[in-house]
Amino acid sequence: MLTVALVLTGCSKDPAATTAPTAAATAPAAASTSPSTGVTAPETSESDVVRARSGDFGVVPPEAWAEATDRAGDVQGLDMVLLSSRKVGGFSTNLVVLTSAGDDAALEAEIAKGREQMGAAGRTVTETPDKQVAGSTATGFQTAFEQQGVKVVARSYGLTRGGKVYLLTLSSAEQEADHAMTELDEILASWTWS
Repeated sequence: MLTVALVLTGCSKDPAATTAPTAAATAPAAASTSPSTGVTAPETSESDVVRARSGDFGVVPPEAWAEATDRAGDVQGLDMVLLSSRKVGGFSTNLVVLTSAGDDAALEAEIAKGREQMGAAGRTVTETPDKQVAGSTATGFQTAFEQQGVKVVARSYGLTRGGKVYLLTLSSAEQEADHAMTELDEILASWTWS
């Protein structure tokens, strides 16, 4: 089971900086039928698509974003890392996707455990609206914390598909949170299952 996601440190001046494991949980378990965000994916070619390590899905990163999975090191279940080249408040917005075997019950257990761990770590945990991921509903929550002097907002989501649990965590500087969410919507609108 996966309970810990990654938050890229995003604070280093070294472009080859690695990630630091941080307990950034996943999503709440309540299923809902929230409407689509209305974001549509721009026209893209197959060469624009970044494929997950598992081969289960692909996405098209927004402009100024790039695949950075190899920078994260050897993390169990790490399927994809996307990193913005734009730093705000000394932090680069990033999206981390972890994948493991599991079903809805496993996802619910991960969500509950993650929320509990975030609260126990002194992080502020709040609700965030569900997201649509290629026809599947991802439920989520938000945490706020400080990392290396930067106020960070991490929005975590979880969903299941085909016997797997997918945990997505978007991390950004607090002052970049709204723009980061717009970019997440763009990424999710481009998401395709393989």
